[in-house]
Amino acid sequence: MKLFCPYCTKEIDHDTLQCPFCGTSYASETIQLLTEIVKVAAKEGVSERRRFIRIPKKFKIVYSTSKAFVEHYLGNLGQGGVFIPTNAPLEPGTQCNLKIVLPDGKEEIEVFCEVVWQQKEEVMNPDGISLAGMGVKFLNLSPEGIERINAICKESEKEIDKILGRKKS
Repeated sequence: MKLFCPYCTKEIDHDTLQCPFCGTSYASETIQLLTEIVKVAAKEGVSERRRFIRIPKKFKIVYSTSKAFVEHYLGNLGQGGVFIPTNAPLEPGTQCNLKIVLPDGKEEIEVFCEVVWQQKEEVMNPDGISLAGMGVKFLNLSPEGIERINAICKESEKEIDKILGRKKS
C-alpha cells in the first residue's frame, strides 16, 4: 500500500514525519489518517458491499439510548450510516438518537439510528487491524443532512484522489 504526501502528492514512507520532497511536517496521527484513507479507498474500489461511500473522518458525535448517553468520535461517515469505534458497542437492533458535529460550522445533524453490527474487540485480518466498534444505520436522515454529508464525502473523495494520484475525468 502506497502513501502520498497530500501537499506535493509524491510517494512517502509510512513512517515518515516530514515529506522529503516538499518539507511538509506530519504528526504521526496524520500518517495514520492517510493510511486509513488509503485502506478505505482501496477496499471501496474492490468491494461493492456498501451502497454509499464512507470516508474515514473523525467527527464528534453524541448518541443516547434509554440506558446511555455517550460522547465519542466516529470512525467513518457516509450517507447511509457511521462506524463508531468503541470498546462497548451496543447490541445489533438497538436504536438510538445520534448527533453529528460536522466541521462546516452549522448546527449538528440529529438522526435516529439503529445498530446493525458490532465487533467487541480488535481483530487482525489480512487488511490490517479491524477496530472494536459498531456499524450504525441512519433511519431518518433529513434531506439537509444528506446534502451536508454528501458535500463532506465529495470533498474527502477529492482529497483521497489527490493522495492516491488518481485523476477524475
